[in-house]
Amino acid sequence: MITVDMVASNSPNQSLVSAITADSSDDWESNVAAVEQLAETLGSTLGPKGMDKMIVTSDGKLIVTNDGASVLERLDVEHPAAKLVADVASQQEAKAGDGTTSAILLAGALLTEARSLAEKGVHPTKITEGFQIAASLTKEGLADRTVSIDVQDDEQLADVARTVVTGKWDEAGREFLADRAVRAVRAIQRDNRVGFEKITRKTIPGGSFTDSDVIDGLVIDMAESSADVLTPDERLPAAFENATVAVIDEEISVDKPTGMGATSPDSYDDVEALRDYEDQTLQRFVDHIEEVGADVVFSQQSIDKAVVYQLAKAGILAVERVRRDEIHKLARATGAEPVLTRELSPATTGTAASVELRQIGNTDVTVVSGDTSADHVTLVFRGGTEHVLEETKQKVDDCLHVLKLAIEDQQLLPGGGASEVSLAQQLRRDAPAYSGREQLAIESFASALEVVPHTLASSAGMDPIDAIVELRTAHSDTAATAGLDVTNKTVADMASLGVLEPLHLKRQAITSAADAATMIVRIDDTLSVTGGEDDGHDHDDHDHGPGGLEHSTEGYPWAVGHSMGHDH
Repeated sequence: MITVDMVASNSPNQSLVSAITADSSDDWESNVAAVEQLAETLGSTLGPKGMDKMIVTSDGKLIVTNDGASVLERLDVEHPAAKLVADVASQQEAKAGDGTTSAILLAGALLTEARSLAEKGVHPTKITEGFQIAASLTKEGLADRTVSIDVQDDEQLADVARTVVTGKWDEAGREFLADRAVRAVRAIQRDNRVGFEKITRKTIPGGSFTDSDVIDGLVIDMAESSADVLTPDERLPAAFENATVAVIDEEISVDKPTGMGATSPDSYDDVEALRDYEDQTLQRFVDHIEEVGADVVFSQQSIDKAVVYQLAKAGILAVERVRRDEIHKLARATGAEPVLTRELSPATTGTAASVELRQIGNTDVTVVSGDTSADHVTLVFRGGTEHVLEETKQKVDDCLHVLKLAIEDQQLLPGGGASEVSLAQQLRRDAPAYSGREQLAIESFASALEVVPHTLASSAGMDPIDAIVELRTAHSDTAATAGLDVTNKTVADMASLGVLEPLHLKRQAITSAADAATMIVRIDDTLSVTGGEDDGHDHDDHDHGPGGLEHSTEGYPWAVGHSMGHDH
């Protein structure tokens, strides 16, 4: 008996999440049922008319989302089989950036088919052999069903982005987010390559999500900097054109004696001598920065107020406590080398087309625009609540991932269930070539593939059986791009409607689902062991996040060598 209870999570975010549990038997049937429960939980979020999930955290915070990856991240999955499938499906987000829900749905459907085969007497090894054959045939067949687009056409790229966010926002919101995603990718695209290290994400509360924008340059939040320190006579200029930029990788201040060696002045002259020493040391910092011709100084650590003051008098902007990932981005965007103050020289400085002080909402920021060979853009997300900010960021993330795949691979598949139905029919034609019982598993794999159009039809209020029959009929007439137009509740040409998704995304979803299902099928018992033995997994020597990217407090400070690569 599988149950879904609301329990307090022990995870770091302390969310009140759904816990998928099972009875104590932990047998093969229990494993399948647990995965089916997980698929059912996520399935209703799929499609343009997918429903939202409300998650209530332990501190009363509400999270409303219909993004499968977001829901899966917050689920406290207790059943080992369901947890295994959830972990495998999470790699879908890491490898392709989207398609988590589809991967979970397909895994659940495959296990449902596997149970049916087992009841007919087909051994699990034959089931897994058939599934592996079918998965291989399916992935090979995907390449024959691609459609071509002009990746230089912004409208066609926008179609790809709209496919990602359809059902997540209303029509106006969908158009807005697709436009922002295409603008961001276009700004950093070079020779049909998209380097995500050139994108920074910032969340600034306040305003509407439609105030979110793409800003040319690296946006640095000034909330904790000292850039607002002014000269006694006049303000610093609001913008520095063709600025020389220095990046300091240390604290700019006078060392304060501590501990046993603390200085204890004995007289007023000693105090004055110490003050003179401090003033001279700070002035040397200022003089040195002026000598190298810097217009703007960024420091990863603090800058003494006196130095900021003197630099401001000289017309030099000083920005302190810049995040480490932003220091790396500044170096790439301007060509400056992060160095110690004593190592600063004209050779280690960089240049920026402009450094501008702005205000976004109530937040002061500095916008650094590099030269044309080192373009950088910042996606600034606005919203009245933290939830709106996070949901907007999540959706634009998904758009960026699929746009990168579309531009770099230039291989897209028709959506709306078209690829799944076409591949299912191909598997049914190929299955008789196999004489063993794996033939039955191949046919079952074909039936499982149709779970995607079945779910889409159900979500749109269509009769799923009639929709599948109509799709099969259309594909029998070689209409390989025929899929479900859920808006008009009919079968239509997905290519002409612009409902397209990257080949890599679909291939990875099938791979993830097949891998998860075959692992579960071969498990006949679950054993509980005690002890803290090493699980054989090196937790430190690898990256986490989409495409091997590292996450940080703001998105895409995956600054350290991240290019959002993917497997082919």
